[in-house]
Amino acid sequence: MSTTYPKITVVTPSYNQGVFIEQTIRSVLSQNYPNLEYIIIDGGSNDASVDIITKYAQALTYWESKPDRGQSHAINKGFQRATGDIITWLNSDDTFTENALHKVAQYFTQNPEIALLHGKTIIWGKGMEERIDGASPKDLEARALGSLPFPQPSSFFKRRMFEEFGALSEDLHYGMDYDFFVQILLNYPALRVDDVFSRYLYHEASKSVTQHARFAKDYAFVFSKILRATLPESQPLISQMKSLGLYVEGKEAFALSRQIDISVLERAFCHNLYSQLRFYYSIPDSKAVYHILKFLKKNYLNFYKDYSELASVYWRSRMLPDACIRLLRGFKN
Repeated sequence: MSTTYPKITVVTPSYNQGVFIEQTIRSVLSQNYPNLEYIIIDGGSNDASVDIITKYAQALTYWESKPDRGQSHAINKGFQRATGDIITWLNSDDTFTENALHKVAQYFTQNPEIALLHGKTIIWGKGMEERIDGASPKDLEARALGSLPFPQPSSFFKRRMFEEFGALSEDLHYGMDYDFFVQILLNYPALRVDDVFSRYLYHEASKSVTQHARFAKDYAFVFSKILRATLPESQPLISQMKSLGLYVEGKEAFALSRQIDISVLERAFCHNLYSQLRFYYSIPDSKAVYHILKFLKKNYLNFYKDYSELASVYWRSRMLPDACIRLLRGFKN
């Protein structure tokens, strides 16, 4: 490995993203990073994607356009070809900011003990004001176990994490990044930085816009695996999650090489529920939101009070029909 420029592998999964993919490709290649491995896995697009990819073929390490089993499968195909010391994936509607890869390399070189690095992203889209999003240092360990508090396009990890923990789950189409990163965080140190590494495009076809209920179900599944990994301490939390009807039965559990304090685990449980109720509120599904908020208010009042907006959401979900909530959210947007 070069002491100055560790090899970085970027994998871009894509399917019928011809409207966006050229911006993504250009943002990677314009990094001018001297030890870059760039792989594009297209799922057999029938739009302009292949023509655009071919235009840049000489600058790519590898690319293909073949039918696949979805986004996770495409990313895994890229990871299996990756030889970089550091890996990430960049979806075909997102872009890197200037000099992002140089900064990433510097952080990993200066902090050789870390397995995962995550920074901030710029969220933008048509008709919306740009904003910077990233993980706050406050309560970060609990939030990172209970959800995905950092933006995936601004996260990078050592390749040996893929070798140790295996591929992204193809059974999870909406929470596979949370599932993948949490097993790293359960076992290895990570570094949060304030640098903005990417731009995340928010548009009507984005999964994060259209599939909120499925995100909620995946997040419940992943946290159920965390609870099984932390038995017997987590048994009361499993019982509580079952009482909510959110616990997903199974034998799968994450590998765990360090002790997690029960207070951190309880906060992580609350953050997982908070993420789920946000997904359900976005649908909206007021019954599911009220069910979770009523539980938090009764059992974890301090957490409930930490988020001032929960009181108004509690009142709306209890008193207003979904159509009214949808209308109120539309005015706010």
